Amino acid sequence: MESKKKQNQQAGVPSQGTQQDVTIQDLEAQVKKLTDIAGRAQADLQNAKMRLQKDAEELQKYAAETLLKRLLPTVDNFQRAFQHLPEDLKTNEWVKGVSAIEQDYIRQLTDMGLRKIEALGTPLDPSRHEVLMQGPGETGKVLEVFEDGYELHGRILRPAKVKVGDGSSENGHKDKGHTS
Repeated sequence: MESKKKQNQQAGVPSQGTQQDVTIQDLEAQVKKLTDIAGRAQADLQNAKMRLQKDAEELQKYAAETLLKRLLPTVDNFQRAFQHLPEDLKTNEWVKGVSAIEQDYIRQLTDMGLRKIEALGTPLDPSRHEVLMQGPGETGKVLEVFEDGYELHGRILRPAKVKVGDGSSENGHKDKGHTS
């Protein structure tokens, strides 16, 4: 029997113990490979869940964007109306009521995340300001706001339409300290 084992080993035929060792090694390699695949699949699933949650939060956060863009002209119209209100009507009770409605309307839009871009006197920011005119004044500084700009949770809905300084003074000469 012993000689038969030696003949098999010499002929390259594995013994029963060696075959079991090879089978165990193959199974361990397969288990390791499948464990790795399962771990990656679990990580991919977790990443997909987080991505979907983030997308859902973004969608909810900016769902009102289109509606707010459509309501901005109404805000502008209220503001223009009150800017040009005759002095004799400023104390009128009806006008005070309309003013209260406008303030409540602005408050509700603000509660939805709408924020006015403060532009007057600030340095020009092309992402937040649309330059319509240039005129005498400090280079790149917003001198006048023609139409307010608005943002929703930090995303620009509409840039402010502004006039900026071109570096000249009122008499047409370039200011020495404020050249570009």
